[in-house]
Amino acid sequence: IHRQSPWLGRLLSILAGLIFTLLLAVQVASWGLFCQTGVFANVEVCRFLLVNPFTSIWRDLTVPERSAFVLLGIGLPAIVATMPRLLRWLAAGQWPETNPITQESVWIASWRTATILLLLPSWLIANDQSEIRQAAWIDAAKTRVHPVTSLALSAAELFVSEPIEACLDESTLTPLDVTWTPPQNGRRPSVIVLAVESLRADTIQLVHQGQEVLPNINRLTQSGVHFTRAYAQSTHSDYADVCIVSSLYPLRTRRHHYYDVRDPWPKTLAFDVFKQAGYDTAIISSQNESWGQMDQFLQSPNLDLFFDSQRSGLATADVTRDPGLARELKLGALTAGRLEDSQTMDRALGWVTERIERDQPFFLSMNFQSSHFPYELPQDAPRPFQPCELAPQVSFLQYPESEVPTVKNAYFNGIHHCDQQIGRLINRLEEINALDDVVLIVLGENGEAFRENGSCGHAREPVEPVVHVATVIHAPSLLKPGVEDYPLEHVDLLPTLLGRFGWLQHPNFQGCDIYAEDRVPEEERLLYFHANSALAQADAVLLAGRWKYHIDYRRGWTALFDLADDPAESSDVSSEYPELAQRLHRQLRTWRQNQLAYYHYPHYYGRYFPPRSPQWAADGL
Repeated sequence: IHRQSPWLGRLLSILAGLIFTLLLAVQVASWGLFCQTGVFANVEVCRFLLVNPFTSIWRDLTVPERSAFVLLGIGLPAIVATMPRLLRWLAAGQWPETNPITQESVWIASWRTATILLLLPSWLIANDQSEIRQAAWIDAAKTRVHPVTSLALSAAELFVSEPIEACLDESTLTPLDVTWTPPQNGRRPSVIVLAVESLRADTIQLVHQGQEVLPNINRLTQSGVHFTRAYAQSTHSDYADVCIVSSLYPLRTRRHHYYDVRDPWPKTLAFDVFKQAGYDTAIISSQNESWGQMDQFLQSPNLDLFFDSQRSGLATADVTRDPGLARELKLGALTAGRLEDSQTMDRALGWVTERIERDQPFFLSMNFQSSHFPYELPQDAPRPFQPCELAPQVSFLQYPESEVPTVKNAYFNGIHHCDQQIGRLINRLEEINALDDVVLIVLGENGEAFRENGSCGHAREPVEPVVHVATVIHAPSLLKPGVEDYPLEHVDLLPTLLGRFGWLQHPNFQGCDIYAEDRVPEEERLLYFHANSALAQADAVLLAGRWKYHIDYRRGWTALFDLADDPAESSDVSSEYPELAQRLHRQLRTWRQNQLAYYHYPHYYGRYFPPRSPQWAADGL
């Protein structure tokens, strides 16, 4: 080409040099990103750099980062420009001739080696029975192997899945530079959140076989507030639990998301907010918070104590009948089961008492697990509801209708044991005259199904038995005792607390203060649910505590239920209310698209706090 058209040859050489320089720059920059964040750049990072004005990005860089960019901009073109001369100089030297056969053998050996290196990890991932380790391997392959791997895999995903639309209206988003501080003169009562595994809404005030199932929690309702329409955000713990202390919806990615401390998205936990107000903070939990890598999400420099089964150093409960947890333990992905709840309460009582005696405000998040299938209790624990011995054919995934009464009795014994531990805390607070000064929040982290809606246990679709949960707040100095029917979802808990304390709302919270003067009217109130587990992939939205619309992505169906006439969600009324079904479908799709867009595009999460959930129009019904 040089001999026939010198100008064309030079143009192609310049073009090749520019492309090579660009690729080299991407490699170097990606390694720089890896050194800072632990992940290589993907296609979205490249798009972010291309779409946004460089001057805007430049303002956000530190001085060393700017210096690195300048050196990169000068050094790489210089290297590429001198490379042809360097190659010609090397070629001019005397090199021994290579045997063609030997050279061919080298190529074949190199190809085979590369094939083995590529296929071996794929084989290891595919044959690893641990879902937790599988997800970690896949995540590592996508983000932490090599810049080329990250770019190639992220580019491939663009062709195998529907693109995520950048649909957010930036005028409605709050910039990350908006700061939050607690007021100097606001209230500062201590707070204890008591999350009970699988605590259904209908267990409050429940009498079974002539005995109260939850006598201590019921006692709190006498001078507290019982929320009759309280809902968990998801059906499985790793998604539902973290919403309580973050006020963030769990939907972030299409795949099941396993948390990582390197997740780039804004996150403000209750521990961060309350520590800023001078509180001591703690997690004291019976469960293994490494499940679903929740501990990666919950870690915070503002968390004073992180006590769970993995970190306690105590012996943990037998989990042979919980197939998911038992399997991960057997495979070595987890190293601890569940703590006995009395041990957890022992630790909490000491921690709480010490701070009350020092007049030190605190925020404590607790989790109880005796109510998790198979509802196993210590040998000396009371089992007032009989018969409760689970038959061999009863599993977390399925059991026959004939076994429902026995399974329910075992469940009632489990939540009764949790209630006894909560009673110990109530009694201690009464003994030191602190019960009315501490905000107690008792709630179900998710619910539990007993073959209603065709479901057993939880981690399934967001049907009522699994997301409609018990919630009681005991705070006589802040909330008038009684029954509250206004719909509440767990992302609302932190904003509602801050509102009662007289504190400003944090811009990183997606929930709302349900007692605010400008709260959405009950008939327009929308709650959102998301499940993404090994058993279900589904979303749902609830309007006015009555109309519930489901989208099941795994089975490919949608349905509308009228909970007022059909609390069991057994009859799809979409054909009777087609306009309402269509509007709720659009509403749910908008919420899903907004969540996915925010967590997908660095342009959004790198500049703004998460979006508010879409609201119902005034003429909705």
